[in-house]
Amino acid sequence: MKAGCLALTIALALTAPALSQDQPSSLKFVSPRRHQTLIGPSKVELAVTPPNGVAVMRVSLFVDNAPAGEKTSPPWVFTWDFGDGSKGHTLEATAAFADGTVIQTTVETSRLQVNETEEVALVNVYAIARDTGGKYVTDLKQEDFHIFENDRPQKLDRFSADRRPLRVAIVLDTSLSMEGEKLKSAVTAADEFLKIVQPGDEGLVIAFSDKVNILQDLTSNVGELEAAVKSVQAKGGTALYDAIVKASDRLSQFEGRRVMVVLSDGRDEADNGLEPGSLHTAEEAQERALRNEVMVFAIGVGKSIARDAKALDNNPTARAEELDFYGRKPLVTILRGFADATGGTSVFSPGAGQLRRSFEQVADDLRHQYMLAYTSDDPRHDGSWRGIKVTAARPGVTMTNRKGYYAPSDLPIPSRKKAGVGGQ
Repeated sequence: MKAGCLALTIALALTAPALSQDQPSSLKFVSPRRHQTLIGPSKVELAVTPPNGVAVMRVSLFVDNAPAGEKTSPPWVFTWDFGDGSKGHTLEATAAFADGTVIQTTVETSRLQVNETEEVALVNVYAIARDTGGKYVTDLKQEDFHIFENDRPQKLDRFSADRRPLRVAIVLDTSLSMEGEKLKSAVTAADEFLKIVQPGDEGLVIAFSDKVNILQDLTSNVGELEAAVKSVQAKGGTALYDAIVKASDRLSQFEGRRVMVVLSDGRDEADNGLEPGSLHTAEEAQERALRNEVMVFAIGVGKSIARDAKALDNNPTARAEELDFYGRKPLVTILRGFADATGGTSVFSPGAGQLRRSFEQVADDLRHQYMLAYTSDDPRHDGSWRGIKVTAARPGVTMTNRKGYYAPSDLPIPSRKKAGVGGQ
């Protein structure tokens, strides 16, 4: 055999097995890169290589051990809200193939730092747009929004109309005044509301009477949340403001769209009727929700409070029947104040039969929120209150959004009296 033919034969022998080998499976992050800093809603992209002839069944994403999305077909691209960049994250992806093989990969991101001492934070604002008839406006673009801080125009850095992950606290009034059909209907309605929980969402359940108790801490397990809701029992007075404070503080420990759904039928009052039910005031509770960037959705239940809401809508100077413990302020005004200031909405149900629709309205609002983010043109860390106003370039469109925020402060927040609340 000639030398040339021998060389060709050897070359073919060496290359032929490589051509017949099965393609190995692989999974890797295209973005983000290792130790990259992510801010706000950001794209997460994966590259998946299945073995030869084997289908990809699903690709799942987890952020800090929490489900963040799942797909069964390409492109393997997810969107996740990484907040203001003040924390690093661990991203884990898994790919499952038709032959039963499962592979995984991880990547870590870093927190945002500027000169090791100054952190840059975005101001996140969630807004609901409605037309003159009260219907949702869902086709707005970034250029349709104008945002102002203390009446100064700001430049939008980020915009998204996509659904953002929820961190939602269901806060139920379980005082004696809720006993019977009212509480039963509230449990059924809250249970239905939990069906909006999707991959990436997490919830917690808080019950309040004389004390505030976390019945189920933050979890993505809907079954655990449903069990907690169904376990409530009516007893004692109403520590409404303490419940809002506790829920706000708990939600503040987690990133994402922080939402509180509060259901109550009465004033903040102790079981003996001789003193308030909470150690915190309504003003302190509202401030805590604002500082922790929690949207409060308030559901007021009862014929009197629903009648007051209708009367005040028709005539803002009308006399309300349901007043706070001191007889100074309508309960409708207090509940609306929580919602209006934080960017949520308030609903008033005359009876137990309408509670399901009230929760459905809250769920509808949460499904129709735009996410806006800007960097304030005021760099001072003075802890001051800064008003936020969002308008639309399109005529006839009105916005529901939080009314402002407290600027970062280099000084500690003034101490408040501690509430003797129970729970975890």
